[in-house]
Amino acid sequence: MKAILGAAVAACVLASAAAHAGPFDAAYGNTVTQTMANGYKAVVYVNADGTWQSTTNGVTVGGTYVWKDAVTACFTQTTPPPTADQMKQMGDGCQKFNETHAVGDTWTEKLPDGSTMTVAITAGR
Repeated sequence: MKAILGAAVAACVLASAAAHAGPFDAAYGNTVTQTMANGYKAVVYVNADGTWQSTTNGVTVGGTYVWKDAVTACFTQTTPPPTADQMKQMGDGCQKFNETHAVGDTWTEKLPDGSTMTVAITAGR
């Protein structure tokens, strides 16, 4: 579950191509879908107010994020509160986002366990 949660949050790294845009601008008001190697899908919403929500297999988790610097976002799960094991697995919840993506993009990302997931951003929710 933690790997899925971590991947879901990490994959929210979306940005518009505009030079003045923030790293998550393309995600606001749109849908980020992640398909894990095992076939699980996560639907993620990232909001401009610093909140996020991810649903996988009918289970929804959510929380907040803050920018540590221009390319590093730190995520906290608040709903439901994470278990001690989940907190341990999440570490500091921070991740660097060095690539930009736009609505309509599909790409793959390597997960900490070495597997890959496919991420897509589609217009609307």
